[in-house]
Amino acid sequence: MYHTLKIILIVLILQLHIRQSRLKVLKGDNIEKSSIYESANDTPQLRTFHLADTLSPAFANPSLDTDAENNQYDINDTDLKSIFVKYDTDDGNTCILDNLKQQILSWSYPNGTLRTPISKYMNKKYLDISYANISEDMELLNVITAARKFSFQKVEVFSAAYNNLNSAPFQTLLSMRGSLKYLSLQGNQFAALNHDVDEESIAWATFPSLPHLLELDISNCSIEYVRKEAFQNVNNLRKLFLSNNKIFTINVDTFFHIQQVQYLDMSFMNVLSYSYPFSMPTIEVVINLLYGLKIHQTAFKMLPELIYLDLSHSKMTRNSAVAFTHLGDKLKYLSLCYTSFPMMTNGLFKNTILEGLDLSGNPIVSNNIVDDAFEGIGETLVCLYFERSNIKDIGWLKPLKNLQILGLAGNNINALSGDVFQSMVSLQVLDLSYNHIGNWYRSVFFNNLSLRVLSVRSNNVNMLTIEMLKDFELLEYLSLGDNNFLCNCNLRKVIDVAAQNNKEADCSYDILKNVISELNTNNINGVNQLGTIITRLMEYVVWKRRYVPLLDESYKNIKDYKRLNNIIKMQFQMAKRCPDSTPNTVNDTDLKFQLLDYDVNHYWCFDETEKLLVEDLVCQTNILSDLETQISHYITVVMAVVGSLLFLLIFGFIIYLKRWHIHYYYASLKSAALLSRASKESLDKFHRLSEEDPGVIYDIFISYCQNDRQWLLDELLPNVEESGDISICLHERDFQIGVTILDNIISCMDRSRSLMLLISSKFLLSHWCQFEMYLAQHRIFETSKEHLILVFLEDIPRSKRPKTLQYLMDIKTYIKWPSKGDKQPTLEERKFFWKRLRKSLELIGIATKVSKAPA
Repeated sequence: MYHTLKIILIVLILQLHIRQSRLKVLKGDNIEKSSIYESANDTPQLRTFHLADTLSPAFANPSLDTDAENNQYDINDTDLKSIFVKYDTDDGNTCILDNLKQQILSWSYPNGTLRTPISKYMNKKYLDISYANISEDMELLNVITAARKFSFQKVEVFSAAYNNLNSAPFQTLLSMRGSLKYLSLQGNQFAALNHDVDEESIAWATFPSLPHLLELDISNCSIEYVRKEAFQNVNNLRKLFLSNNKIFTINVDTFFHIQQVQYLDMSFMNVLSYSYPFSMPTIEVVINLLYGLKIHQTAFKMLPELIYLDLSHSKMTRNSAVAFTHLGDKLKYLSLCYTSFPMMTNGLFKNTILEGLDLSGNPIVSNNIVDDAFEGIGETLVCLYFERSNIKDIGWLKPLKNLQILGLAGNNINALSGDVFQSMVSLQVLDLSYNHIGNWYRSVFFNNLSLRVLSVRSNNVNMLTIEMLKDFELLEYLSLGDNNFLCNCNLRKVIDVAAQNNKEADCSYDILKNVISELNTNNINGVNQLGTIITRLMEYVVWKRRYVPLLDESYKNIKDYKRLNNIIKMQFQMAKRCPDSTPNTVNDTDLKFQLLDYDVNHYWCFDETEKLLVEDLVCQTNILSDLETQISHYITVVMAVVGSLLFLLIFGFIIYLKRWHIHYYYASLKSAALLSRASKESLDKFHRLSEEDPGVIYDIFISYCQNDRQWLLDELLPNVEESGDISICLHERDFQIGVTILDNIISCMDRSRSLMLLISSKFLLSHWCQFEMYLAQHRIFETSKEHLILVFLEDIPRSKRPKTLQYLMDIKTYIKWPSKGDKQPTLEERKFFWKRLRKSLELIGIATKVSKAPA
C-alpha cells in the first residue's frame, strides 16, 4: 500500500505538470509547440502513465487530447494537496533515535533559530538572521552590516535558516571565516537549477573556506544532488545534518573532503511534501523516488571517524546494503528504521563496534535474517530496536550477550522460549508489546537476573501462570494491558501489588538531569566524547520520552484504583513521597513491581461471556485472606519486637545486678591476657637480674588506685616509710622510664620483699589494680612468695568482692582503716591501726631491716 501510494503520487505530479503545460498552450501562452509536444510525448513520462494505468482505473483514461477542464478524472491543486496530506501521515512512525537530533544540535531550535546562550559573553558570538525573507547573499551581508552590533571576526554561531536563499551565502560567510564554528542554513531552497549540467548541479554549495566550521545544518533545503566538491571548503566538519532533503545518490567520493565527520544525519530523504518545489520530473527522479536512495558500496570508506549514522525514514535501494560492510571501526550508533533494508547477514557491520541499532519498520529484512547475523556485534551491542517488522522467529538474538535494551514491539511473535533469552544476562528492558504472545508454562527469564522492565501489552495472554509470576519476581515495571484475560483473582492480586508499590515517575527512575548541560558544554568547547554523550542521551530518550509519560499517567490511574478499593499500605515509618517497594506474595511468589500502563479501560477480563473490568472482580475471600495474612504478619513482627525489647530489659537488669561479678571476670580475662604477654623468657630475665643484684630490693610494693593517692601521701608514707626507714615502691616514683607498664609491674614485684594492696571500691574498678591483685594471687601460687598485706580503706560488701579478693581475704590476715563513711577516725583509732600494721611488718622481718632502696 505504501509503495502503491507513492507511485500514484508521482503519476499525479507528472499528470499535473503535463496538463498545466497543455492549458498554457490552449490559452496562447508564449511557449514553443515543439517543447510542449516534447514534454507531453517524452518516453519516460509515457512509461510512468502506463505504470499508473496498471495500478488504478482512476488513471485508465489514455486520452491526452481532451481538454483538462472537461476530463472527469482531472485532479486540481486542492485534491492533490489532500492526497499529499494523507501520504505525509503514512510515515508518522517514530524511531528511537529521532529525538536525538535536537539534543545533539544543542545550539539551535528545531525551527532553525538559535538558542540563547546563558553567558553574556557568548551572546556576542551568536548571530541569528533566520526568517528574514532574504533571497540574496549581498542583501544578507547588508542586513548584518547595517546592524553594526557584531564583529564578524568573532561570530562563532550563525543562522540564516528559513530565508529564500538558493545557495550558501558566500560573501556573508567569508566575513566570518576566521571564527565560525556552527552554521545553520536549514529551510532554504537549494534545489539544483538544471539537473542535466554537472557544473551547475551543486550550485548551492558556494561555501568559502571555513577552516573552523565544526557543525553544518543544511537540512530541509531541497537538495537533490551532492558532489564531493560541495564540502571541499568545510573539511574540518565533525557533524553534518542533511535530513529532509531529496538526495538521490551518495557517490563513492561524496564525503571525500569531510573524512573527520563523526555525526551524519541523512534521515527523511524520500518523504514528499505538497510544498516541495519540483522541477520538471525526469526518469531519474521517478526511479529514485520509487526505489529509494542509492548508496555506492564504498561510500562509507570515506568516513573512518564516523560514530553516529542516521538514515531513518530514507528508503534505500537493495544494492545499497553492501555499503554497510565498509562502515568504520568507530561506529557506535546506527538507525536504519523505515529504510526498506533488505537483509541481515553476519558480514554487515562486521567492522563496527555498534552499541545502538534501530532496524524498526523493515518487514523485508525480517524474512532475510540468518541466525548468526549479529555475531559480529554480539559483544558490543547494548540497545536494539526491531519494531513493527513482522518478525516471527527470534532465535537470532542468542549471540547478543551484552544487550541491555531490546524493543520488539509490533511484530508477529507467537511464543517465548528460555533458550533465546538465556545468554542475555545483562538484559534490563524488554518490550514485547503488540505481538501475539500467549501464556508460557516454563520459565522464560530464569537467567535474566538484571531484567527490570517488561512489556507484554496487547498480546494474547489470558492467564498468569505460576511460571509467569516467577518471571515477574525481579521486575520493577510491568505492562499487561489489553490482553484477553480470563477473570481470576490472580489478576486482581497483581493489580493490588502494583497499587501498593505505586510511585511517581521521578521516584521510579533517576532521570539524567545533567545530560543536556553536559552536552552544551561539549558542543561549545569542541566535539569530544560523542559516543559517551549519545549513550547517555539514548538512555534519556528511552526513559524520558517513552516510559516516564506512561508512568505519570499510570501513577494517577492507580491512585484512583487504590482509593476505590481502599488499599492502604501498612507502614511503621512515616509516609514518604518515594516509598520503598514492598514485596507482596501471589501464589508463593514475591512481587514488587508497579504497572507502566494502568488504565481501567485497558485492564479487563472475560467471565465466561461477560466482559468485566479488573476492579469489578469480586475476590472478597481472597481479599480477607490477604488481609488476615498481612495482619498476622504484622502481629508476628510486633510480638517479635516486644519480645526482643522485654528480653533486652531483663538481660540489662541481670547485668546491673551482677555488674561487679561481670567486671571481675572482665578484669580477670584482661589480667590473664596481660600476664600471658609477659613471656617466660622475660620473667626469667627479671629473676636473673634480681639474683645477680640482690641489693636492689624494695621492702614493700604498694598497689593502689589514683583516687586513694592522697591517703597514701598523708598517712602511709609518713607512718611507714619515713618513721620506720622502710623502702616503698610507688609506680609514680619508682617505675623506670622507657619500660612498658607491664614489665615495670612484674619487675618491681619481683624486687619487693612483700606486697601491699590498698583496697577500696575505686581500686576494684581499676584495670591495673585488678591486674596487680591477680598477679599477687599468681605470686602466691607460682613463686611461693606469701608476704602479702591487705589494707581495706573502706568496707567492701561481700556481694561486691571479686573472687580473687575473697580468696586472698580467706588465706591472708587483713587490716581495716578505722573510718566510717565521711567520719574520720579518732587519734586513738589511728594509733591502734599503725601499731597493728607495724607488728605485721615485723612478723615478716621488714621493720628492723636497713633499707636497701636506692637513693
